[in-house]
Amino acid sequence: MIHINLLPAELRHGRRVSPKLLAVGIGGAIAVSSAMGWFGMVYFGQLAEVERLHAEATAQLVEKEKKVTYFEQLESNRQDYGSRVQTIQEIGKSRRLWSKFCDELIDIVNNNGETERHLAWFESMSVKVDPKKGTTVTLPGLVQGTEMERVANFHEDLEKSAPFAKDLASKSNPDATRDVDKSRIPPEAFRFPLVLTFKPTTPEQAPVRAKGK
Repeated sequence: MIHINLLPAELRHGRRVSPKLLAVGIGGAIAVSSAMGWFGMVYFGQLAEVERLHAEATAQLVEKEKKVTYFEQLESNRQDYGSRVQTIQEIGKSRRLWSKFCDELIDIVNNNGETERHLAWFESMSVKVDPKKGTTVTLPGLVQGTEMERVANFHEDLEKSAPFAKDLASKSNPDATRDVDKSRIPPEAFRFPLVLTFKPTTPEQAPVRAKGK
């Protein structure tokens, strides 16, 4: 049978792909596909591990933030408690024990039972409290006898022997007027107004200015 090839001359003898070359191409494609698969498995596996570690680190950070907040609250409570304790201590120091004052005054008046220097008594006691200027105690009193020297003796003992004298800001002078009451025995006495002004127990503090003002 006669075959007639109608293709151009340059195309009449086509080249076939070599089986070896075809095998190499197929093998390369398989290798590339395998490499991409392995890379995908490794990449996504590491990504999952990184995401897991990130989640653990985030959880630990949240837990630590809770502990930090709790610690800050404890520190704030500690400072508040310390401030209250200090305030209570300052109030305790600023309070004057008036019962102690009365006991010390009575000791001076009694003078261990000795009446040669003075025999004094008081009719009343009034107290006026001024946080800035101090507390003023007024004691209208009398000293028995006809010698004005006994009034001076009483004031001298008050200044030298009374423990509360160191807390005094001022004391009235030993001025007195003669007072005669026939119902008393003896009737003669000297009346004097004893005025004691104590120093303020809490010094006045300057107001705290706000920052930036």
